[in-house]
Amino acid sequence: MSFKPLVFALSLCLLSACGKETSTVDSAPEESAPPAETTAAKAEPKSSAIPGAQTFDKDGITAEIAGWDQVQEFIQKQKGKVVVMDLWSTWCEPCVAEFPHLVELQKKYPDQVVCISYNMNYDGSKDSPPESNETELMDFYTKHKADIVNIISSTPDMDLYEKVNLASIPAAYVYGPDGKLAKRFDNEKQEYGKEGFTYREHIIPYIDELLKQPKESKE
Repeated sequence: MSFKPLVFALSLCLLSACGKETSTVDSAPEESAPPAETTAAKAEPKSSAIPGAQTFDKDGITAEIAGWDQVQEFIQKQKGKVVVMDLWSTWCEPCVAEFPHLVELQKKYPDQVVCISYNMNYDGSKDSPPESNETELMDFYTKHKADIVNIISSTPDMDLYEKVNLASIPAAYVYGPDGKLAKRFDNEKQEYGKEGFTYREHIIPYIDELLKQPKESKE
């Protein structure tokens, strides 16, 4: 019997075994690297403007439930900055139309101005407490990227109108760096014509001038 076929067969077996061993080594799973921390995971929650207030958060935009007096206390803590508080409601078309410009104002002066949106949807009804507007309002805030101080009023609207002697909204309160009310924008005397005041034509230019005043005159 010839040994050539036997040697050839043994060689094929050895080559086949080596191939399988190599394939096994090559296909060994590599250790996966631990997932990198995302920006969202590192992000710290924003501090509340109103201590102890019920707060809502969506896509990094926050809103808090608070009353008028609580917001006034917050404003007094902003000494050295101009504060603009916009009184508005989702049913007020002029208010909704001007809302993006309130956000625009905050972006223009991120360090010198504090913008507050004060929503007045709450009418005092026990069946519709302030938090019942959460979904509608948070959708609105996130749509407009309202990275400002968003307050959902816990003071019934008619009570507030009487408290501040205001006939209707829209209205905007501007407080100087000294914490005192510098000007209230409304249209009760038709000062701004039938269309009323706007941020671009009236409020933002007023803020521009207010910030140009010498520091001594603000104190």
